[in-house]
Amino acid sequence: MKKLLMTASLSSLLVLAACGNDNRETEKESNGEKEVKYDNVLAESKAGDVTVDDLLNSIGTTEVANQTFELTLNKILEDKYKDEINVDDISKQVDKEIENYGGEQQFSQILAQSQPGMTVDKYKTNKIANALHNKYFADKFEITDESALKDAVKAQHVLVKVGEEQGGMKDEDAKKKIDEALKKAKDGEDFGELAKEYSDDGSAQNGGDLGLVTKGQMVQEFEDALYDLEPGKISDVVKTQFGYHVIKRNDVKKEDLSEEELASAKQQMVQSKLQENPDKVVEFYKDLLDEYEVEFTNEDIKKQVDQLINPKTQKEEK
Repeated sequence: MKKLLMTASLSSLLVLAACGNDNRETEKESNGEKEVKYDNVLAESKAGDVTVDDLLNSIGTTEVANQTFELTLNKILEDKYKDEINVDDISKQVDKEIENYGGEQQFSQILAQSQPGMTVDKYKTNKIANALHNKYFADKFEITDESALKDAVKAQHVLVKVGEEQGGMKDEDAKKKIDEALKKAKDGEDFGELAKEYSDDGSAQNGGDLGLVTKGQMVQEFEDALYDLEPGKISDVVKTQFGYHVIKRNDVKKEDLSEEELASAKQQMVQSKLQENPDKVVEFYKDLLDEYEVEFTNEDIKKQVDQLINPKTQKEEK
């Protein structure tokens, strides 16, 4: 089973790492949210006007600078990759993901538990931002399709959930059920049909297909068992926090992969590269700001952004 959903954009991670602020997302008309145009004066009264400056000052310069920086990066990357990344396709991918998790209500509950305050619309917005930032970093690290697929595998599984809190059955009953599925699989019965009959998760309707899997994407017990298999082989019973699994590893052929699967493999490699080279985040974002000749016209915001992208310089000055 895959780990918890990851939706924070890479620019948000940079802001979080540098400033310790909460993750906040921008909302766009392309995701079904109306884009609002504000006048400078938001409210009038005998006591005086409430202006946009009043509102921004109440939020605080640091947060306004963080949001300005993130919005600037997102706007630049939307322009840079407007001919390569289709926002509508990403939205459709999220709709499919929601369906696989049992519908919007159940998906919203999962989001609320894993990331309090996250909504489906915000999740879509972050998915778009992720695609843009990952594309940029993949280009900067010169990650090719071939290198991204080096450790990637295709996987199917049968999952029998354990425990009432997960909508599963008692351990002994679940073990009996998974053993029965394993025996039939080892006897040569069609694995996809067995997944449809026995599996308790959303992949069952697709024959247990989990798509393209890369290292670090699955829980450890599942990953260890999957990568120990030869292509076409079936595992013994594997227990994880989700229940009991029987896993099948399949061949990976680039020509059979979707653009979404290739992008996912590249994303995993990008994350691995950034963990190995965290300083590259700032370096690559500086390159982007230089390429688009960005100038932060407000001096207070400019100072905050400078602190964000030049933390070592700021410390030395102090």
